[in-house]
Amino acid sequence: MALLNPRLFNPLYWHIKPLLQDPKIRFIFVEGGASASKTFEIADALLVDMAEHNYSTMVFRRFHVHIKDSVYSSFKLASDRLGFTEKLYHFQDDLIKSKINNAKVRFRGLDDEENIKGIEGYNIVYNNEWSQFLERHFKQQRKRLRGRSNQKFICDWTPTSSKLWQYENWIDLDTWSDMPLSIDAPTKYNSLNAEFAFKRINARGDSVWIKVTYRDNYWVVGHPSGEGGFIDDGTLTDFEMDRVRDPNFYRIYANGERGIMRTGGEFWKQFNELKHVKPLKPESSTFQISLDENVNPYLTISCWQIIDKSIRQIDEIPCKSPDNNAPKAAAKLVQWLNRLEYKDVVYIYGDPSASARSTVDENNSSFYDKFIEVLRTSGFTVINRVSKSAPEVALSAAFINEIYEHELHGYSIAINDTCKISISDYAVVKEDKDGKMLKPKIKDPDTGVTYEPQGHFSDAKRYFLCKILSTEFDKYKSKTKKLFGYST
Repeated sequence: MALLNPRLFNPLYWHIKPLLQDPKIRFIFVEGGASASKTFEIADALLVDMAEHNYSTMVFRRFHVHIKDSVYSSFKLASDRLGFTEKLYHFQDDLIKSKINNAKVRFRGLDDEENIKGIEGYNIVYNNEWSQFLERHFKQQRKRLRGRSNQKFICDWTPTSSKLWQYENWIDLDTWSDMPLSIDAPTKYNSLNAEFAFKRINARGDSVWIKVTYRDNYWVVGHPSGEGGFIDDGTLTDFEMDRVRDPNFYRIYANGERGIMRTGGEFWKQFNELKHVKPLKPESSTFQISLDENVNPYLTISCWQIIDKSIRQIDEIPCKSPDNNAPKAAAKLVQWLNRLEYKDVVYIYGDPSASARSTVDENNSSFYDKFIEVLRTSGFTVINRVSKSAPEVALSAAFINEIYEHELHGYSIAINDTCKISISDYAVVKEDKDGKMLKPKIKDPDTGVTYEPQGHFSDAKRYFLCKILSTEFDKYKSKTKKLFGYST
């Protein structure tokens, strides 16, 4: 194949191209925001690869109706730009056939799941907009892509939710290590954006996970050489408007960060991910630990520090089964404190209902008795600051929203950007019609357990802030009730 102009490609192309011929790699995952050119660069790499190596690709979308105007169009535009359409490829409905070998690209929708059958003869399965797929689709694909050497999956998506099964049941179950953002390539302009992109490999060495944003698209930000590409002022202006007006949308579609799209009616109305989420590190100050006793989907431990009037959530410890009881959850907190080499006092806050003595327990111990006993046995001095009664839900929400928006009494709240579950909870938990927290229940299809998937870190936050700022909260309640006749 004639040498192609390197300026035709974005950095993502140079990273995907060698992975296609690496027999150790089975999975290539590409996530990122809007205008990141994920599909286009994958199409570039696959079109070049099929000409060079006679490799065929099966492209899946969740619904067939979306193929023609999305991924198929991207392949056609990529082929036109590379000058391949006239010389190398013949485009038909849902099919691209090579004119120089037996390679092809076929497009199918998974609204007919029978389409998964017959993929054995393909070298690549490309799942476009993977976040729309059902988990069973991917399971069937993995079982059926067999019979040839160097077969692999490419999956791309936008991280619209931190609760995608792709994260919870696949990617987040693996251990990942960072890889260099630059690669040996025919151009020096091959590095992914150092601030927002990443490239990682899993512990088994069979999967590579790449994140890109619009900053890695030279047809949005311009070519760094000053020659080629395009500066798309309209797209850049639109992203800047999102940054100011809709920070959650900006986080997802500009920065490619996990999130959940807001639909209105949020409980934490003034929680702003762009303003309140930031990288934080533990300081030389005491730890304040707030708990929520619910055991499903996890027992909640949130870890806070107060520096002057800056209230900071430093970390989260969601204790899933089998660690979702008081002793085991406390043991996980001990491990966390020991990793930080923390030796100071531990203050405990949380749900007052968990202070009740258990008639089942042989020692008549409460949840907090058991939790604190583990901490004290491990050498920590513990002070129990659990309130006698829970703060009024609607009033506590209004109080904390005031701190978020106006830094009431000079206090501010910051959430560490590593607290992904907490951030998701704060962003999407809804308000009920009476101003309380809406907690719909769902049933786990495997265990049959019914539980509330959201609101646990939100409750832990309420218990902590309303206790630690009890004087300010009492003033707020008095003023609010006097002015508005607020009913609790």
